[in-house]
Amino acid sequence: MEFSSSLFLDNQIYLVLLVAVMALSFAAKKTQVFLPLYAFIASRVKSKRAVVALISLVSGILPISGRVAVSAGALDTIAPKNSKRKNYGIIDYLSTHHYYFWSPLEATVILPMAALGLSYFEFIGRVWPLLATALIIIFYYIFRVVKEEDIDIDIKKSIRPTTFKEDRKQIASYAKTVLFTAIVIVLSNIVKANFEAINNFVESAHKNNLLILVLFAGFLASFALGSSGKFAGFVVLSVGVFGIETLPLFFAVDYAGYMLSPVHKCLVISQSYFGTKLSNYYKAILSLVVPLILMGVVLYYGGIL
Repeated sequence: MEFSSSLFLDNQIYLVLLVAVMALSFAAKKTQVFLPLYAFIASRVKSKRAVVALISLVSGILPISGRVAVSAGALDTIAPKNSKRKNYGIIDYLSTHHYYFWSPLEATVILPMAALGLSYFEFIGRVWPLLATALIIIFYYIFRVVKEEDIDIDIKKSIRPTTFKEDRKQIASYAKTVLFTAIVIVLSNIVKANFEAINNFVESAHKNNLLILVLFAGFLASFALGSSGKFAGFVVLSVGVFGIETLPLFFAVDYAGYMLSPVHKCLVISQSYFGTKLSNYYKAILSLVVPLILMGVVLYYGGIL
């Protein structure tokens, strides 16, 4: 395999954004500039789980690569330093990954609309059962599986300047995250360099009526790429070949591959912020994507949409 400079340089602009977000979150945590806002939310919303989910939901709404960099930075200012901190990771991850089904700001919505000639409401009309399934599972996991006593919120009544030791530890953690994210981007670029081969495979599989094989290939490609834009591109490619009735099926399967991807930047960043075990992430993610795939299968093979 030839290694061109683009494999190392493409998408590294994201690192600039990541460093900027980390710098802002570091400053916010050090100065507690959002303390009044978080205190207001906590005083009005009685459930600690709801407070964490609400802050994550709002701060993670922007359609940027590695959106958890923003929401995790916000939550980091109120997360406790005890063992309950790890529970923030699951809530944050789930609270920021339903936008792909409905937000008109997301490539996963815009790309299928543009490429398949769908209006926004036509697109929603095709995927709403997936969205409903995702929201039900996300809310169930946050408010039933995670217990109220599993969450602590550290909103200080007054600003306490952080120590040099605390600052150094935080900066070292950020540096490790940036380095690992850079490695993840390079690995992802290597896979993307061979994306044309995937396109050719889909066309060939269609000629031989190999829908199951393309579904499996889409899952693997999304798993390897860890990119919402690329998983949306593969959905469009596959649906364009096999027909609009396969949209929910391909969307569910490729979304599952994306969510489970070890090079999914949100997973990397969230884990580095909160120290949540990867096994706990995958339990939560599997509880989300398995029902979504089953729903996609029912919708297609049942001829419901």
